[in-house]
Amino acid sequence: MVHKLKGFGFLVSGLVLGIIGVVASVTAIVLSGVGIGLVKKARKEH
Repeated sequence: MVHKLKGFGFLVSGLVLGIIGVVASVTAIVLSGVGIGLVKKARKEH
């Protein structure tokens, strides 16, 4: 017999939202790094 843990839904939803937040922040950091690299490259060409 499986006993349901109290607050298990909050645990799972918090975990999922945390993972989504980490992925979004890593993506933002990578994109800003790419943008900075492109700006530096464009300035060197001029």
